[in-house]
Amino acid sequence: MTETSTVRPRARRRTLAERAALFDIPVSTAVSPDAEAARRHTIRWLRRYGVFDKAAAAEYDALRLDRLSALFYPRARGAALDLANDLNGWFFVFDDQFDGELGCCPDAVSRLVDSVVRVTGEPPGRGLDGGANPLVDSFRDLWRRINSGMSQGWRDRFRSHWLGYLLAHKREARDRRAQSPRSLRSLLAVKRHSVGVQPCLDLHERFAGYTLPSALHTGWPLAEMREATDDVVIFINDIVSLDKELAAGDVHNSVILLHERDGGPLEESVRRVADLANARYHRFQHLSERLPATLAASGASTRLLRHTAAYTDGMRQLMSGSLAWSLETSRYDERGVAAVGGGRQRPWSDLTGHQATHRP
Repeated sequence: MTETSTVRPRARRRTLAERAALFDIPVSTAVSPDAEAARRHTIRWLRRYGVFDKAAAAEYDALRLDRLSALFYPRARGAALDLANDLNGWFFVFDDQFDGELGCCPDAVSRLVDSVVRVTGEPPGRGLDGGANPLVDSFRDLWRRINSGMSQGWRDRFRSHWLGYLLAHKREARDRRAQSPRSLRSLLAVKRHSVGVQPCLDLHERFAGYTLPSALHTGWPLAEMREATDDVVIFINDIVSLDKELAAGDVHNSVILLHERDGGPLEESVRRVADLANARYHRFQHLSERLPATLAASGASTRLLRHTAAYTDGMRQLMSGSLAWSLETSRYDERGVAAVGGGRQRPWSDLTGHQATHRP
């Protein structure tokens, strides 16, 4: 029995469990039965676009993103869950590009982000493989499939959320380079986009075949509930990924921010962030209880009430599913820390070729 192979992994699992116990958010148990099929589909899809080879696929598979997708969308079946899992896979592969040198080079980040942004403005029907790079080519296929058959209003909102997600990476790169003083408010202003919650929520409408009115999305209380969902997922992720992000040297973490700003034991900052998550979750629950009466008083139809209730359930599934998956995946356990510690990067973390061109 060695310390590295036995004692440390068990200690980390206890730490994750102890930190997770600070949350009032329930751990989701509802999952789509098609997770395994989606798992196989997405690995084939990412390999087809050259995101990773067969050897690296095993490391990707250990992340169990199929479980995350099945928790986010427990009613999704077949091609719908495949699509959701492809999106989640792309999200995480894209996110891993910024753990290395690229993430600290604002100009290079801008070039990558802009290449993906251009895809969102391409006319329908463009060829699937533009030959730019695996990230752009796979995203083009993803973008076509997600938007197919959707109304213009939904597509416009989905694109707006995607642009917010993509452009936030430029701001994060500037922050890494400048190491400027940050506040929790400014951190959340960026992470509410970079966390990618809003595009995931849009898929709940797509899969269930409804589109809520824009005025409902932007009005009270649904807009506040969506922001609370962002914040809960952010705070969950910041706590469960803390050891990984400390190993990778990432500064975009609310626990790290509070700890650097206020000092004291690191676990005290963890508890403070968990308290923030719980406050946001309880506010969400309060607003969700008031929402049906608020809508009914405004003359909402029975159909709209039903769709809004489904969307509210979708927000809950993202919050509780995020917590449940975080306790299952290898991304945040000992393997996840080792995967980004000591300068190591994921096998798919340099799809732009940036690190290769900057090595002496």
